[in-house]
Amino acid sequence: MTAHSSPPIISVSGGAAGLNATYAAVRAMADRFDRAGDRLRAWAADDGRALIDRDLLETAPLSPLTFAEAEAGVLSATSGVHGALEMSVAYETDALLVRTTVAALEECDQLVATSLDALDYSVGWQVGRAVSGSAPALLALGLVAVPGARLAWPHLPDVMRQRLEADCRVAGHALEEWADEHPEVVQQGAESSGGVLDGVLAGSPLLAAGLGFAPFHPTTSDAAADLARLYPPERAPVVRRRPDLTVPLGDTRPGDLHDLVQHLAETNELSPADRPGDQGTIEVQTLRDADGTVRHIVYLPGTDDLATTPWHTDSDVRDLSADLHVISGADTAYAEGMRQAMTAAGIGSHDPVLLVGHSLGGMEAASMLAHGSGFDVTHVVTAGAPVAGVHGYPQRSHVLSLENRGDVVPLLDGHDNPGSVSQATVQFDDHETSIAGNHDLRHYVRGAAAADRSTDPSIREQLESLRVHGFLGSGGTATSQVLQVTRW
Repeated sequence: MTAHSSPPIISVSGGAAGLNATYAAVRAMADRFDRAGDRLRAWAADDGRALIDRDLLETAPLSPLTFAEAEAGVLSATSGVHGALEMSVAYETDALLVRTTVAALEECDQLVATSLDALDYSVGWQVGRAVSGSAPALLALGLVAVPGARLAWPHLPDVMRQRLEADCRVAGHALEEWADEHPEVVQQGAESSGGVLDGVLAGSPLLAAGLGFAPFHPTTSDAAADLARLYPPERAPVVRRRPDLTVPLGDTRPGDLHDLVQHLAETNELSPADRPGDQGTIEVQTLRDADGTVRHIVYLPGTDDLATTPWHTDSDVRDLSADLHVISGADTAYAEGMRQAMTAAGIGSHDPVLLVGHSLGGMEAASMLAHGSGFDVTHVVTAGAPVAGVHGYPQRSHVLSLENRGDVVPLLDGHDNPGSVSQATVQFDDHETSIAGNHDLRHYVRGAAAADRSTDPSIREQLESLRVHGFLGSGGTATSQVLQVTRW
């Protein structure tokens, strides 16, 4: 790959140089002001004790003038203008002002975010109510028009059928172009999904009662939780080894982020659509240094089947039902199977682990880091994954999230990723006009190469941490195991 072939990076948020890191640095400065004030007050106390020192007082009759000068000097240094007491108050006042300012900025950010969420919900509710109100007419029209169209279609001239098919393709392409050019609208639509659902249910109370849905869905995760109830409960996972499947890069240590995402793409190719029996495969790569140190990289592909219909489930753990469950914050058979597969692959509870995931795999990886798993997960790399709803990453952990402009999947949680110190989000522009194409891992391989070349401090800190912890670089050996997770 040449330097000219990598796409441009259009934004970087969070990480070591993000706003939250800046807030943390400012608070640390306030702490230093506080400590300085404490030291100055302690020095003033020492000076005060010097004023009544017995040896000093006994010298007063012998040299009244110099004694008075010494007393005046000590008083000036202690409580005089710019003395220790005055400066201690100044430092501690500065510390209070700094903390108050940062808190006010954070409260303002939260207020704006809450106001926008409320606005999105209100707009969604109106849309849902309109849909619910027009549903009877649309249903009647469909009952009349669809059977008629099906009867007429075989009798239409070939030229007319071809023209209608071409017009449908053009309309679909135009819709994809619009979504590609207006990602912020797609994201706001996802954020308003709770309002849309509530608006629909408000106009159809019998439907809400029949489905057993809650009356209020303030967030996307709340809406996803009720929609997930349309599917059967998650069943126990089954994990088995697949020695018949191999990854070309399985015995090669990743040298940089590009290698890491390329390796993920190869793991993803183990589960093609034309081989449903191989769906649910993941890879565990074990790295061994010359000194015997062991660490592991777990590669987690994304959704295999987005066409899963409600009230139906099968053995594939990476389906639409799993997407809805993980967005709602619930555990999934995929997540439990990941944990069992990591144990079966020989990962010890204290072995350092890097999780690399695409789409659903990235969501599960981020959730495992935030909520705990019994493993020492220290780093996560996600590609095209909606992880804005995941919070609570441990201190000193690292999450590097790659997002391609035009890929709507990372937008489906309705928010930008939080700008936490632990998580850096890199948005690059390698888009095409196909919605599905923008989500393809080939774009994320190119985006990873762009991140490798970036000089952004948040990206550099993330990559350096991966190298320091031994997940990137040369030397030592690498072995690979492919395992498959299915539903019982």
